[in-house]
Amino acid sequence: MKLQRSWVRIRPQIAGAVLFWAPLCLLGAVLFNRIWKDFWPGEADVPTDVLLYREVANAIIAGGVPYRDFFLEYPPASLLAFIPPAFFTTTLQAYATFFASEMALVLVGTLVLTTYAARTLLGWWWPLSGAVFTAATLLIPYDLLLSRYDAVVALTLGVTMALTSRWALTAAWASLGFGTAFKLVPVLATPPLALLSGYRRGTRALGDVVRGIVQGFAVFVCVVAVFFMPALLLGGEGYIKSFAYHADRGLQIESLASSILMELGWLEYGEGTYGSYNVQGHYVEFLASMSLPITGALLMITADVMYREHRAGRFETAQFPRFAAAFVVAFLLGSKVLSPQYIIWLLPLVPLTATGVWGIGLSGVFLMICYMTRLVRDYREVWIGFMSPGTEVLLGRNLLLVLLWVLLLCIPSVSNPGAPSGNTARGCEQRASI
Repeated sequence: MKLQRSWVRIRPQIAGAVLFWAPLCLLGAVLFNRIWKDFWPGEADVPTDVLLYREVANAIIAGGVPYRDFFLEYPPASLLAFIPPAFFTTTLQAYATFFASEMALVLVGTLVLTTYAARTLLGWWWPLSGAVFTAATLLIPYDLLLSRYDAVVALTLGVTMALTSRWALTAAWASLGFGTAFKLVPVLATPPLALLSGYRRGTRALGDVVRGIVQGFAVFVCVVAVFFMPALLLGGEGYIKSFAYHADRGLQIESLASSILMELGWLEYGEGTYGSYNVQGHYVEFLASMSLPITGALLMITADVMYREHRAGRFETAQFPRFAAAFVVAFLLGSKVLSPQYIIWLLPLVPLTATGVWGIGLSGVFLMICYMTRLVRDYREVWIGFMSPGTEVLLGRNLLLVLLWVLLLCIPSVSNPGAPSGNTARGCEQRASI
C-alpha cells in the first residue's frame, strides 16, 4: 500500500521529466547531426584558427611553455580546448575533425543547459527558448561554430544560467571565473550576478548585500587566479604582451564604427594585421582611440538601466540573462573588433528572454542577426572591397545589434510566478545551496 502511494506521488514527476528530457535529447541529436554533417571538405580548407590551435598544442606537448617560449594571444584556460585533440590525432585533418566534434558536443551541452534554465526561469515558455537556441545555431555559419573555441565560452555562460536559475550562486561565480580564464568575455556577466548575490539572503540589509557581493567576487577571483597566476609566473613578460597585443589592435573592418565609415565612403583601404582585416581612412584612428571610452559609456548605460530595475523591485533571477546579454552586446558595439564568431556568446543568453510578445520580438531580432552574419560571410569578398551590396549587409547586421541592445534595455520586466525572486532567495538557497 505504501509502495502504491509512493508511486502515485512520483509518477507525475517521472512523466514531467520524460516529457522534458526526451524531446530535448532528440533536439540535441538533430542539432549535432545538422551542424556536423558535411562540414570538413578537405585538409586544404581547414581554417587558419584550427591551424594555430594545433601548432600551440603541439608546441606544449613538445615541452614548450606558453607565453615564454612562444606567443599566445589567448587566455591560459583556452589550452584546455586546444590540447586534447592533439593527444589523439597525428594529422591536421584528424585534429580538425576531433576539434569540430568537440565544439559540436559543447554546443549541444549548451543547448541542454540553456533549456534547463529556461524551464525554471520562464515556466511554460521554455520550449521557445530551446527552439530559438537551435534556430540561431543553425543560422550561424558552421565554420564559425566548429573552427573557433567560442562555443566553450557559450558553454560556461550556459552553466552559469543553469546554476543561477537554481540560486546556486557560488557555483555560478566559479563558472564565470572559469569562462573568463578561457576568453575574458564572461566577466561582463558579473554585474548582474553581483546584484543577485547581494540579495541572495532575501534581505536589503547593507551588510548582507556587501557580504554576498564580496563572497561572490572572491570565488570568481580565486578561479581566475588558478589559471592566470601560473601563466604569469611562467610566461612573465610574454604573458603581459598577450594583453598588449589586443590593446594595440586597429579598427577591424566588421566593427560597428568601421561599417558606418564604409557606408559613408570614408575608408581608403584595409590590411591584414593582428589576425584580422583592419581598415585605414578618415576618422579611423580617432574612432579606434575612442573605442574604450565608448564601450565604457555603453556599459555604464546598461548598468544604470539594470540598477533602476533593481530599485523598482523588478530585478529577479529571470532578469539575469537579459542584462548579461545586454552587457555583452554593449561590449560588441563599442569594441574595435567584432569578429563574426562573437555572436556565439549570445546563444545561451538571448533565448532566455524569449517570453511574452516582447521576448518573441527580441528573439526574432536575434535570429535575424544570426542570419545576417551568414550573409556577411557570403558577401565577404564584396564588402572587403567596400562595394555594394556587401557594405549594406554588414551595416544592417551591426544596426540590428544596436536594436537588440536597445530592446534588451527597454523590454518590460514580467515576473514569472514559477521562478525564484529576490524575496524568496533564502528558501531557494537552502534547497539548492552548494
